[in-house]
Formats: sequence, structure tokens, C-alpha cells
Amino acid sequence: MRFFLAATAGLMTLGAGAMAQTAAPQATSPASPSAGQPAAAAQPVFSMRSGRPTLSLADGNFTVQPVVRMDLDFGGYFGQHAYPGGNPPEFMDSSRRGVPDDGINVRRGRLGVQGTYLKDFTYNFTWEFAPGPGSQFDISKNSKIFELQTAWNGLGWGTVRVGAFTLMHTIEYSGSSFETMFLERPTIINLAASLASGDTRLAAGLEARGNRWFAAGYVTGGVLSTQHDDRQRGLVGRAAGMAFNNPDFKLLVGANVATQFHPGAGSTESVRLRDYPELRLEPTRLLDTRAISAGSATAIGPEVSGMLGPVHFAAEYQHIEVDANRGAPDRVFEGWYIAASVPLIGAPRQYNKTRGVFARPRFKDLDPASGNWGWAELAGRYSTATLNDGTVRGGRQGIATIGVNYYPTSRLRASLQYSNGTVRLDGNDRAFQAVAARLAFNW
Repeated sequence: MRFFLAATAGLMTLGAGAMAQTAAPQATSPASPSAGQPAAAAQPVFSMRSGRPTLSLADGNFTVQPVVRMDLDFGGYFGQHAYPGGNPPEFMDSSRRGVPDDGINVRRGRLGVQGTYLKDFTYNFTWEFAPGPGSQFDISKNSKIFELQTAWNGLGWGTVRVGAFTLMHTIEYSGSSFETMFLERPTIINLAASLASGDTRLAAGLEARGNRWFAAGYVTGGVLSTQHDDRQRGLVGRAAGMAFNNPDFKLLVGANVATQFHPGAGSTESVRLRDYPELRLEPTRLLDTRAISAGSATAIGPEVSGMLGPVHFAAEYQHIEVDANRGAPDRVFEGWYIAASVPLIGAPRQYNKTRGVFARPRFKDLDPASGNWGWAELAGRYSTATLNDGTVRGGRQGIATIGVNYYPTSRLRASLQYSNGTVRLDGNDRAFQAVAARLAFNW
């Protein structure tokens, strides 16, 4: 952790020193405007950029923008069989300790600042106030750092980034969480990312791109917001290229990998894979390997995404191998998902070369008088994850989901989705259905 924080501070200090030199008074040169010539217009101190208020200082060499994010989820489960003894438990069974009965969760609640310094450098410091599933919203108890990073864009074709941030690993994590097709990423992707990437991961790396390709590589540590997680070390990479780029058919193919060395928090070398049933309304995680004593773990897999006319499609497979300690056999798990979406209002998704994903297009904000209705899409997905191997019985999960996303403006999102899934355990299976919605604001 000390290495990544020191690197972040060093990069920002380097930029600040250069900014000070830039801002220092310069001797008048022959090319300088004389007293009779008009001076260049001063850059406004306050302006609106992409809908965000922006403070510009030092002749535009330092800018500050607010970061505000709020995701409010609500919904419920039904179609669950009640087994004698409550094993496995039902989702949202409020008779169990820590399980709420209201079906409401503040999924994200973030405040921060972001901006640029010396034109080519960016920074982001964002605090997370969301409590997590099953916990009450209490700023004094649940606040933690979500992002603390700086980056240099001076290469033009690439970005050097260091700090704690969300790594561009897999299709799902390379895109913005505000623009995902569903409320949550597929379980298998969360499991793979938990090894060495995901959110708030301490890392340093390079993100490179061209018109038809994207590549990113990082060295990583632990998760900044997790206590005693600084002993972890890992390597993460993603590469993708546009195999076909026709007006009616675009195909992006690639692969990604995440490897963790010295896994586990504190002095315990172990790996634990678990996840929610692709909803965060309550804290139950039936899909769970428990702790596996291990010296390392790797997740690797291919990816494909693209456009077929107006239809966007994406699919990823992950092969997870845990290198067990103490002579125990290695454990192998796997999973995949396939998803597609079609616009209901507005243009189809478009390729974003900065992230190497197909993102929500630009559109005009809701204005019925002008015939503008925002942007909407219909999406469907099937995902599966298997965490059974030998004596490790983490379960098998399969979930089918259909959803609608509507953006009246670029800053507001309303989503509604239906899920039908089963978590297959060694004992009784847990079949379920769920309806969930989200209201989100991103500024």
C-alpha cells in the first residue's frame, strides 16, 4: 500500500512542481504583446463543462469539478420455497439477523472532486458513503475511500494511472457502472475481479488505445478500503481488437487475466470466492467457497462484444484456478455470461476507444416540446458460475435477467429488471424470482 500511495503522491508532486514553473512570471520576449496590442482573453474562473460546474485556476492549469453519485435500489424476491429448518435460507427473510424487510438499499452514495492539473494530468478523490447490503445508511459509520488516483495523459495514445481506482479489466469493469445494461455485473465477473482488480484496488499501470484496439496492464496490491489487505500483490491485463468494423457489424474480440500472489488479508494466505445473486438488496450470499488455503489464484478468459445492426451483444468466459497450499489439489472454477441490448429510444450503443467497450451514445436531454425523449434500451442476459470442485462445494448459480434502462438526461437513470435464478447447492437448491428497480444520479 505504501508503494502505491507514494507513487500517487510522487506523480501529483511532479505535476504540481511543473505547474508552479508554468505559473511563474516569464521575462517579456519579443513575441510578447506590447502595450498597444490586445492581450489574450483570460480563461473564465468558473464555467460549465459537460454539465458540471468547473473551477479553473492558474490560467487553466488546475481545474476542480464536483463528483456526486447516488444509486437507490428497491425491490423484492418471490417464488421461493420454504424448506424445513430454513436451509438454505430465503432471500430477504427478515426473521434472520441483519436481513432487512424493506427491500431498499443505497447502492452507491459518493462525494468527491476531480479535475486536471498541467493540462495532461488528471486526479480523482471520491468518498463512498453507501453502507452495503443489509446495513443502515449512516455516514459516520460507513464512509470509506472509493477512489484516490492520478493519471498522466501526455502520451496521447495512452494513460499512466496510479492510486486506488477501478481497473479496466474485463468488459464489465472497463465500462462505467452508470451505463451497465443491468443493476449488477455478472457474478462470474465479480468473482474474477475479486482476485486482483475490481473497485478501489491499489494499482499502477498503463491504459493504451487506438481506433481499433485497446490494451491495459497493471501491477496491483490490495483493496484500499479493506483493512489489513496490503500484503496482496497481483498482475492484471486486458487486450481487445476490432476484428470487423463495418456499419452494420462490429466485432471486438479479446482476452483478460488477473493473477493474485500472496492472497488474503493479514497473515492468512487464502482465497474466498463468493457473490450476491446479482442484486444487492440484502446481504445473503449462498454462492460461497469459504476460505481456501492458497498461495496464488488466477482468472483468465476470452471476451467478445460488438454490434449487429442496432443490437449490442457481449459475452465473457472466466476460468479460475486456485493454487492450494499444504499439498491439497488445485481447485478450478468457471463461469460465463451472454448479454444483448437494443435501443428503444435513440441511437444504438457506440464504441468508446478510451475504454474499449460499447457505451451509451450521446443524446439530447428530455424535452418533449422539441421532440427529444432521452435514451432507453431493452436488455437481456443469462449468466452462470460454478464453484464446485472436489471437497470445495461453493454451489452452482444460473440467472436469467431482462431489464429496461431509461435516461431522461445524461445525469439521470431509471432501471427496472426481472430475474429468475437458481443456486444449486449440495442439499436443497434455492430457486428464486426477483423484481428490482434503481434510480440513479451521476454528476
